[in-house]
Amino acid sequence: MTIKFLLLTAAGALATGGALMAYLSTRPVVVNEAIVSSEPRHPVTSEMNKFTAERKLKDAPKFERTAAFGEKIKIADAQNEKPQFVMFIKDGCPCSIEVEPLFHDLNKVYGKRIDFVGVIDVAETKAKQWHTDMLMPYPVIADEQQEIIQAYGIKNSAFSALVSQDGKIVKMWPGYSKSILKEMNETFAKEVGLKAKPFDPKYAPERATSGCQFTLEKA
Repeated sequence: MTIKFLLLTAAGALATGGALMAYLSTRPVVVNEAIVSSEPRHPVTSEMNKFTAERKLKDAPKFERTAAFGEKIKIADAQNEKPQFVMFIKDGCPCSIEVEPLFHDLNKVYGKRIDFVGVIDVAETKAKQWHTDMLMPYPVIADEQQEIIQAYGIKNSAFSALVSQDGKIVKMWPGYSKSILKEMNETFAKEVGLKAKPFDPKYAPERATSGCQFTLEKA
């Protein structure tokens, strides 16, 4: 398989000036496919949809962690002042790179009412690098041993969950697409008592795509 060093391309320009564009223009990325794809690389399966549907209203696993730049984060703590949107990131995954600016757009709309938190499968140093490279507007938690990822039952990157203020999973999503992002927008608005405004999913694929599979190397 040919490995390509991808810099800013016409495909990257589809990110319309967001973090993805900045990332690609300043830092070579070693992947084996174009970053922005109009077709699912890892199509969301019926099993993924069933799994996420079954998580609705379940107690969200609770964790207390220090994020990459020192923020103290409590995931799914009943004492949290806001709901949380937790997204699961795989370092170096083109799917995670592609979806991140779309989540940034959601953060622009709801960041004052919902706490956004990224969970990434690497040690703190690499988590800091991801935070810097992707111009992250919210904290990123290093989860090298995948304790959080596994507790939530996550198998692939680009999964995400909205956790209520009292620690319940409002909804979990197995990936992203235009329709999923619009559904996220509507779900977020309902959770915080707002009327949903139109949300532009930009370059998101029409068909739902998940991300690359998480793997855990054993010592």
